[in-house]
Amino acid sequence: MPESKIIYLDNAANTLVNPEILQTYQKVIEQFIANPSSIHFEGQKASHLLDMARQQILDCFHLSNHEVIFTSGATEANNLAIKGTAFQYANRGRHIITSVAEHPSVLEVFRQLETKFQFTVTYLPINKDGIIDIDDLKKAITNETILVSLMAVNNETGAINPIKEIASILSKHPKIIFHVDAVQAVGKILFDYSKVDLITIAGHKINALNSCGVLLKRKKIDLLPLLAGGGQEGGIRSGSNDVAMGVSLSKAIRLALADVPSKIEYIKPLNQQIRSYLLANADLYEINTPNDASPFIINFSLKNRKASVVVEALSNRGIMISSTSACHARKEAFSYVVKAMGKAEQIYSNTLRVSLDTTNTKSDVSLFLSSLDEVVKGIKR
Repeated sequence: MPESKIIYLDNAANTLVNPEILQTYQKVIEQFIANPSSIHFEGQKASHLLDMARQQILDCFHLSNHEVIFTSGATEANNLAIKGTAFQYANRGRHIITSVAEHPSVLEVFRQLETKFQFTVTYLPINKDGIIDIDDLKKAITNETILVSLMAVNNETGAINPIKEIASILSKHPKIIFHVDAVQAVGKILFDYSKVDLITIAGHKINALNSCGVLLKRKKIDLLPLLAGGGQEGGIRSGSNDVAMGVSLSKAIRLALADVPSKIEYIKPLNQQIRSYLLANADLYEINTPNDASPFIINFSLKNRKASVVVEALSNRGIMISSTSACHARKEAFSYVVKAMGKAEQIYSNTLRVSLDTTNTKSDVSLFLSSLDEVVKGIKR
């Protein structure tokens, strides 16, 4: 018997690898065999290709005052941005700012700096729509503030922080470096990256391979390296470069940023299809994602059922969604983001997240909704 099709709706955790990107990776790894740090011909050929990939990434983001640092993924990029800034500029001040709704790879770094390295941290609250209040940020800034780190798009709810307005405020404080985790923004919302000092990107969120990422750094900023060694990546991130990974990631970024408006228009009806069902069954569900969020993510809660039971039942039917962020799902049985939005315990303890990609179709969503309806209404209270 042929295997039934998997309906994959967990793209905020991991996207399907684009065959075109995989083909690029395979081609480069076969044809460029040398270490790009080597001074012989083959090494310099590989180095030149990697430099071209860096420039393509900068061109895609329309950046002329930044440089590319390849990393193993967003977690490393976030750690490098935050710790690298904090340690490099600690002589200017030891106050740093983030929000309570950040990804664990940001929050845990701030907690470590606070508890192990005596930095003072302000954790900004979020409002009922899942974003920070600009006034809270203004009040939090002191003469000791050296870093603000805020995500562009929340990975659980899709809520979009007012990054442009935040950047404008911080531009009046030249001592403060602005870092943005843009993992869920690239290719999914229209966004001006030029106003941000440090930008984190992950390959596996844009149909590239796992374990690759980028930190885009404004040239005038120095970071204390987390990895010491051979001086690769401008001395900021030592370790032999993976040329094939860098080139394939560059291609993934180019494809992700190609005609973002048309991708948004493709996804919007799928998102609306889900919202319409949830609103029609308001006795069973509460939507946590605001209307003006990224259309690629919709987060909702079960009012009188257990989320874990529903996720498992849908998984058994070949439909993949998530209950919380994959990066903390095994640690906590509730969504700290939805809790921070002021929701009741039943709501923040039973969240479901559907995250879309342009590989999804209307029929995928229809099958998901009909299965969700059967599963939820079939569970005895």
